[in-house]
Amino acid sequence: MFIENEFIKLSIQETGGSMTSIYDKVHQTELLYQPHPDSWQGQDIFIFPFIARLIDQSYSYQGKSYSLKNHGLLRYMKADLCRLTQTNISAHFSSDEETLKHYPFDFKADLKYELIKNVIKLSYTVKNESDDDMPFMLGAHPAFKLPGIKSIDEFDISGNSISLDGCREKTVLLQEKTFSFMNGLTTKIDSPINLSKGLFNMINTIIIDAKDVQNVLLIKKDNSSLRIHINEAPYLALWSDKQFGDYVCIEPWFGYPDTLGSDKDIMKKPGISILHKHATFKYSYSIEVI
Repeated sequence: MFIENEFIKLSIQETGGSMTSIYDKVHQTELLYQPHPDSWQGQDIFIFPFIARLIDQSYSYQGKSYSLKNHGLLRYMKADLCRLTQTNISAHFSSDEETLKHYPFDFKADLKYELIKNVIKLSYTVKNESDDDMPFMLGAHPAFKLPGIKSIDEFDISGNSISLDGCREKTVLLQEKTFSFMNGLTTKIDSPINLSKGLFNMINTIIIDAKDVQNVLLIKKDNSSLRIHINEAPYLALWSDKQFGDYVCIEPWFGYPDTLGSDKDIMKKPGISILHKHATFKYSYSIEVI
């Protein structure tokens, strides 16, 4: 399904309710990464209820063990898509018998896409329909296409950069050597960040403390750019695969991957948010085509 205006044509799929194309009609250019056989096969993910990996893909709640795959449940589910207008689509998810086997909470999760001139606004709503407080994380995962040159060893993304507002020096939360779990250490990185496969080999996922970041500017080597308004998201993740993908993911996150040595009890995990019974969580961010 797609929506469009005079600036953008946006395509959405049922699986995960995720984006499959952001077509810039003014410059006649595809802005979203299109999967290659030798690279990541995703494009975008509505992350819920846990970000990235759990240690042993498992956690406990009230003494019972549960399993969750990478980035949670919704990426594997089919959304109920509804075109509201020519420029609005909503994607709806609900807990069911299968989700309750992995995440013992009743919920509704909605994602609304809205085109406003040259801007895509994405609005997330999660409602806890359980009679207990619900632990959760939420995030976005769009992969933006980058210009560059493919060689035998890699797709060279150098010449593209990301600039963050706020203080120039940012704190990066580090992961252990497999780049799967947090190790509790931090380092510093300066904005602007010059992108390269070497950078993502050194820090596979750059997880930034984003408390002073509102806007992320992706400046491409072809002189085009995108501005992502992440608003109040507390963390920002930047990711690309280590070799051939011609993209960078710019991901506002509420939470982060599992931490080495953390409690299996999901209510006690670092980075977890708690949504009180029958309460609603809302978040929105936007992608501006410049």
